[in-house]
Amino acid sequence: MRHEITPELAGAFIRRAAALGYEVRRLENDPELCLSAFWEGQEICRFEKWGAMRYFEREPHERERWKLHSLLLSMKEAHDLYRDARPLEADGVEGFRIISEYGDVLLAAKMDKYDEVRYVTWDYSYDRTGVTVGHYFETDYEGAKRDFAIRAGLIPQGQVFAEEERKVLYAACVFYGEHDGEMAYGGEKEFMELVEKLEDSLPEQAVEAVIERTPEAAPEQSGDRGQEDEHGIQ
Repeated sequence: MRHEITPELAGAFIRRAAALGYEVRRLENDPELCLSAFWEGQEICRFEKWGAMRYFEREPHERERWKLHSLLLSMKEAHDLYRDARPLEADGVEGFRIISEYGDVLLAAKMDKYDEVRYVTWDYSYDRTGVTVGHYFETDYEGAKRDFAIRAGLIPQGQVFAEEERKVLYAACVFYGEHDGEMAYGGEKEFMELVEKLEDSLPEQAVEAVIERTPEAAPEQSGDRGQEDEHGIQ
């Protein structure tokens, strides 16, 4: 089901954005827009009630704009999944909802007092009246999904790299890209795609830590966002 941005989600997003250095304000008088975002005192974009972003092509701070939009969409996905999920009825736990289940394994979530969705994977007890062996992931939905897939046997554990392993691989790729000057064009394209895939799978702090150690090795990303004066991106 498609949901609007709720006041609870807006509040959680405003707090999370503030921790990253943004100022996000609520818009009360527009039937389509609900939030306006600022970076260093300058408005960089606005968000529609369904999560789409509006901005002008020639406005600066593109990286900050897309980073903030990605955060909003990930938080909205979490809230939407939680709102659509059915309650978990199990002995000893309260307030959780079932996001997914397969066999005797389930992925559940709970909304905390700050309107953040927090995740856990469990095994059902033998009679399915309770749950056991909880793996808690706080707000890390991607990590919870991977753990659920592994515990349920949907993905062999040997085919999944842990976060620390992905950090090592990313650092090695950055070092290799910095020092190998003989890479052919076809290989370079595939290599850059691998680096970007690793970047997307890691927390931003881990990526920045590697880049700080090898500042000239960071791959540059570019893309044509379109030629219109104003964009609506969903």
